[in-house]
Amino acid sequence: MHESDRLFIDLQPPPDGLQRLQRTIANRSDGTRRHSLRLAGAGAFAMFLLALAWLLPGVIARHRETTELMSALHAAVTPPTDGIQVVDGAAIELPSGQAGVRLYLVQSASPAARTLRH
Repeated sequence: MHESDRLFIDLQPPPDGLQRLQRTIANRSDGTRRHSLRLAGAGAFAMFLLALAWLLPGVIARHRETTELMSALHAAVTPPTDGIQVVDGAAIELPSGQAGVRLYLVQSASPAARTLRH
């Protein structure tokens, strides 16, 4: 006989005790599983919101800078609708071999001509 056999007494479970225990364990595990899934989902959502709050300001700033740069480039490249205006000089439009290209010969006034005006 083993030492543990002398220390522990075998007890018989109460009637329907095993079935009640199994039902209780099954019910608790379903509820615990649902609770664990809710907790994991809430944690994942909180991490997503935290990452979004951390990354979103940088993304918005880069988008704003890119939009401003594209607007400035578009304004610089788009030709004026009424031709060009030259101050203290003259411009002559030259023929171009391409449909969307305008060529101008621009000459500024000489420094001597500017001093004569004043």
